[in-house]
Amino acid sequence: MSEGRRANPGAMFPAALLAAGCAVAVGAVLAVDWLTGARVNLSILYGILLAAHMWVRRPALLWAQAAASVVATFVVYLADTGVPAEESPFIFINRTLAALAVLVIAAIVHRKVLRFREVEAARETIQRHNRELEAANRELAAREEEVARQNEELQSQAEELERQSEELRVANDELMRRERTLHTLLALSRSLTADLTRGETMQRVCDALTQLLDGPATAAAILEQEGDELAVQCHQGFGPGGVATDRIPLAQSFASLVMTRGRTAYLEDLALRPDLKLPQPKDGQPVVSVLAAPLRVGGWPVGTLELYSTRGTAWSEEQVALLESLAAQTSVSLEAAKLFDAVTQERRRLEAILRTVPFGLAVANADASEIRLNPAGAAIFSVPADANLAAEGVYSAVRVVQDGRQLPVEQYPLRRAIREGIDSRNEVELLLPGGRRVALLIHAAPIKDKDGKVTGAVAALVDITAQKELQRELDVRRREAEEASVRKTRFLAAVSHDIRTPANAISLLAELIRRTASNPALAGEVPELAREMQSSALSLVNLLGDVLDVARFDSGRIEVQECEFSLGELLAEEYRRMQPLAREKGLALEYCPPPEPLRVRGDRVKLSRVVGNLLGNAIKFTQEGSVRLNADCADNGRCRIRVSDTGIGIAPEHQRYIFDEFFQLSNPERDRNKGTGLGLAICKRLVDAMGGRLEVQSEPGKGSTFTVTLPTAGVPLPSAAR
Repeated sequence: MSEGRRANPGAMFPAALLAAGCAVAVGAVLAVDWLTGARVNLSILYGILLAAHMWVRRPALLWAQAAASVVATFVVYLADTGVPAEESPFIFINRTLAALAVLVIAAIVHRKVLRFREVEAARETIQRHNRELEAANRELAAREEEVARQNEELQSQAEELERQSEELRVANDELMRRERTLHTLLALSRSLTADLTRGETMQRVCDALTQLLDGPATAAAILEQEGDELAVQCHQGFGPGGVATDRIPLAQSFASLVMTRGRTAYLEDLALRPDLKLPQPKDGQPVVSVLAAPLRVGGWPVGTLELYSTRGTAWSEEQVALLESLAAQTSVSLEAAKLFDAVTQERRRLEAILRTVPFGLAVANADASEIRLNPAGAAIFSVPADANLAAEGVYSAVRVVQDGRQLPVEQYPLRRAIREGIDSRNEVELLLPGGRRVALLIHAAPIKDKDGKVTGAVAALVDITAQKELQRELDVRRREAEEASVRKTRFLAAVSHDIRTPANAISLLAELIRRTASNPALAGEVPELAREMQSSALSLVNLLGDVLDVARFDSGRIEVQECEFSLGELLAEEYRRMQPLAREKGLALEYCPPPEPLRVRGDRVKLSRVVGNLLGNAIKFTQEGSVRLNADCADNGRCRIRVSDTGIGIAPEHQRYIFDEFFQLSNPERDRNKGTGLGLAICKRLVDAMGGRLEVQSEPGKGSTFTVTLPTAGVPLPSAAR
């Protein structure tokens, strides 16, 4: 219980309980006062009850009870009806005085209660201050003890700091040493690039070992297996004389044990294993202890990285870890050097292949802003080898045609491979700047990374222009062969008909002659039959001669007797020879000699046959008008011979067939008097054999003009004509 509770006993009870007690007390006094009547004033008892509030010390309850007491005083007065009237004023005054006394007592008690409360508050303040002082004293004592304890701790901490300072100095020295080691390893790691050879890699590792030789380690070396021996590839710390020998038998070396087990190992003292050999300096103290880590390339041990000491050494875990790290880094570098050499060799091989392949290759980046070509591809586009096709501006100027329509740029095979990520095979035609056309087979494919993202594209370009031309030529040859087959069929049919007709006539005439010879009455008809038989035989001989000539010419066996002769003389002779035939038909045969003497080189007999045949055809197929023969000079040292007529002419659709065998426009009945149909075919072959050209110009109803173009004497015949 607190001091305030002890100073105020009324505070121990609840307000409701105290109020109930006061009400009971007032009620008891009221009951007694009621029983005694108004003449007896017992209101003083209310004052006694109020005095009890000095113990309760609750002003509100005090005044509530005082008010109740005053009310009770007057209630008894008012309720007592047996009071005489003459006494009523005195009783009222008495009651009033009693009520005032109750109020005065309540005021006094209230004053006392307030005083008591002030005293209690002061006492509580003093007690609180006392308690605070006691707590402050206890805290001060605790602080004094804490200060003493802290002084002791500070003393011990000072001693600990001195000890830690020494340890930090040692650790700092160790950290500086490790920092130098890490710096050396970092510098070595940066210097071991992928483009180093094996020898350069090993030399840089050995140079780094020079900076790492510290403590027990006095020398270092890299040993590599070469057959049944270990070769010292590089070394450091063996003195100016170097190693005594740079090769050690593999079976007698400590490195063979390390390589066999594939783990780092060390030998504290070589005297424990006298059967093993280590690289030894040529001058100075021998090494007696070794720490070795295996070097691996492609997962297989190929040698060791070793540290040596001239005294027996138990190598620390830090030294083992450092050597293993350096060995691992060296192994990675050696493997990278091996891979770099392999990649370089493969790259050179690929470059050689790309330079020598007979088809073009184009490689583009992801946005086709850079397109590189191999030499064959550069030749297709007429740009320098390995040029950037996009930078040259050629690619944007190229037009690609497929199936007769121009492709838009986004449909170009390379761009499709980049955009769609799929292979594409196309046969296209390139229209290059300058009007050059190139037929190409293109196979384009995307280049993807490990995640499947398209990073570029490659296209193989095969120039098939020559093949396309060959195919077109083959198509032409095929059509010509088909036409030749048709002509051959027609030729055989015509030859069969033309030979059978005179042969049958000869056979029939021979039979008639035989019968006439046995009948004297018919003897006068024998000469006529003989003439007809001779005519049929002559027609048959001429036909066979022409057929044999055509067969010989088609087989390529045309013998040209080359000589120089006067063209005017030859034309004049043919003119005179054909004059009677033209006069017989009533035609005017005109000859216009060359404006100047022309000498030509060729076969005079064959040219005479050609001119005679052309004149004969012109006279034969001209019913009225004239036939004209002339010659003049052409360009490039050639001369022209023209045979013109005013005959029926040749329709345009028939002009391509007039040099075919047995083709006759106006002889469907195959009348032998109108020729065999082989004259123009023979003329064409003879002119071609002499290196010339035979052409025709004709219009229906306006006649025809046959032109023979031949080299003059200053131009040699082609080799085929000789």
